Amino acid sequence: MNNNEAQGGLQKSVINWYPGHMAKTRRQIEQDLKIVDIVIELLDARIPISSQNPDIAKITKGKKKIVVLNKCDLADEKQSKAWLNYFEKKGIPAVLTDSNSGKGIDQCIRKIESIMNVELQTEVNKGRIGRKIRAMILRHS
Repeated sequence: MNNNEAQGGLQKSVINWYPGHMAKTRRQIEQDLKIVDIVIELLDARIPISSQNPDIAKITKGKKKIVVLNKCDLADEKQSKAWLNYFEKKGIPAVLTDSNSGKGIDQCIRKIESIMNVELQTEVNKGRIGRKIRAMILRHS
């Protein structure tokens, strides 16, 4: 019996369940992270953990990060606050947004500026005024 045969004479196949477009996207994210200051992880406020891609935490390790819990208008308010607390306890800043109405967008921008404040001040001290924050938005579907 060779390596391609299983018991009973049936063919044994190795199946790669990681589609090519996903591998390509992962490589592109890893490449682009080199020039990004902060990662914005966009999650569904109703199911934040279920809507997360477990690979993202590995890929973005070491980068500044913020979690944006979108569709907060469709989520339970008490649960949403519990999720904010959950992420904050993990050391990940989080905000609630509703992209349809624009609710929370200003808070999101302020939180990003707050996260990046030290780095931006360092740039100013070096004479580099007006440097923009480079962000990558990762949305899970």
